[in-house]
Amino acid sequence: MKFKKVASMVLVGITMLAFTGCSNGGENKQASDKSTGGTIVLPLASDPDVLNTAFANVKEASLAAHLLYSPLYTYEKGDLTYYLADKVDFKDSKELNITLKKDLKWHDGKPITADDIVFTINTVLDEKQNSPARQYLLIEEEPVVAEKVDDLTVKIKLPTASEAFLYNMSRVSPIPKHVFEGEADIAKSEKNNTPVGSGAFKFKEWNKGESLIFEKNEDYFGGEPKADTVALKIVPNEASQEAAMNNGELTLMKANPETFKKAKDNDKLQTYTHSENRLNYIVFNQNIDSMKNKKVRQAISYAFDRNEMIDSAYGEEKSKPAKSILVPEADFYTEKDVEGYDHDLEKAKNLLSESGVTVDKVKIGYNNARFGHKNYALVAQQQLKELGIEAEIVPYESKAFFDVLFSDSKECDMYVNGYAWGLEPNPYRGMFETGTYHNQTNYSNPEVDKLWNEGAKELNKEKRQEIYEKIQSLVSQDAPVYTIDYEQNLMVAQKGLKGMKEAKPKSVLMFEDWSKVYVD
Repeated sequence: MKFKKVASMVLVGITMLAFTGCSNGGENKQASDKSTGGTIVLPLASDPDVLNTAFANVKEASLAAHLLYSPLYTYEKGDLTYYLADKVDFKDSKELNITLKKDLKWHDGKPITADDIVFTINTVLDEKQNSPARQYLLIEEEPVVAEKVDDLTVKIKLPTASEAFLYNMSRVSPIPKHVFEGEADIAKSEKNNTPVGSGAFKFKEWNKGESLIFEKNEDYFGGEPKADTVALKIVPNEASQEAAMNNGELTLMKANPETFKKAKDNDKLQTYTHSENRLNYIVFNQNIDSMKNKKVRQAISYAFDRNEMIDSAYGEEKSKPAKSILVPEADFYTEKDVEGYDHDLEKAKNLLSESGVTVDKVKIGYNNARFGHKNYALVAQQQLKELGIEAEIVPYESKAFFDVLFSDSKECDMYVNGYAWGLEPNPYRGMFETGTYHNQTNYSNPEVDKLWNEGAKELNKEKRQEIYEKIQSLVSQDAPVYTIDYEQNLMVAQKGLKGMKEAKPKSVLMFEDWSKVYVD
């Protein structure tokens, strides 16, 4: 059985330069143990908006919350790894019973009980609290019901059977009832400034605009964490992060291809890659008449060459070319009968002619804060020239990009974007179902809509497989998006950082089990 341990973060303004990714010497109890200890320092572009796992909705907050709070369990391809939970029993896909481990404690010493789980579920479901996790506790828009069985056991009743709920519940980590009970707006509560978590590391200090500091929880249920501290240091841009890594001020960071390549030639650094569980794509804006024509979308898709796009963004490093709308790690992912639109200019020209639509000029928008998206847009611009289409590239700041993307705007014909919907296929319907908020460009196919509903209700694994394979095939034929790649995280670390493989690298969260990493 694996235990999640969240490594903490330590850094203080004036003494930042003292953190070089090395052991803290004689100042901690593990100084004599060369296999554990040390301070791990990571960069954040900005302060988290909230230190609460039930309300974390951006990567800075998600990483910090992941360090503080343990999940009940994690889910991957149907396999569960237990953390706070000792046992999980999913009866007929309609009732989930969760039994906690004995003698669990919050960081302030109070016991973790079934009351905390019930409180968390009710808080997340409360529309007034506005938790982004609420979507995971709704089945066909109806809420689940949680009740305490005994001090360690909770029964969660579903309004209707749903195989997807076992994964959904893994996305909800408990928060302490004794801390937040009675708070009218928990997300804005000052109690989040000194959070009480359940994970391997405890909150120590928050220097706004500078750093977040955590220290290991020696009473952690999974055993003492290997690292002593972990610090989140506010470093707002890539150039500053690279300089800090080279100076030894950072222990671990996500890098761009150029920085990654330099690090491979630096004998003080190490590199590794792992999946972001994210799909990058170009979405066709069907608010524009020409983009409503399927043959136009197909023609442009055949004119594109995803391999050239990937080369432009990654250089020598490669991500996996994408064909399916699901990420490879997701349940029921397939490329069988999925149209990948491998580059074929002749086919592109024929389809554009058959469409009867004249497309001379287009605009391609991209978010300049996202890795690789400018590269993809520039390569797309060049490839469309060969199809006789002139493309203008439109950069956006992040907020402005999403404001225009999730609207009826006709500002751009196409947008470069990416999504990470998780490892269960049902959430992906938000992108490809008629009328849903995240359906960015009015894509609609009644047959696909019907299959999404059937897949959510179907309990037989083989039949679910057939349904979701059919969805992937149909969507690819309709070409509402052109899939580019499954993004890879390019990671750079000091040579002294150990235990990365055992900690299981994860997108955004860096590691699933932070307790395994340490500085040698």
